[in-house]
Amino acid sequence: MVTVVSYLGLLFSVLVGTIVIYLSLIKIKLI
Repeated sequence: MVTVVSYLGLLFSVLVGTIVIYLSLIKIKLI
């Protein structure tokens, strides 16, 4: 159970990081 929770946390953090990088790239293109 603990491994599943830690895996979901890792997956969520990677997803958030990808979204942040994607948004920053969009901002750079808009500027």
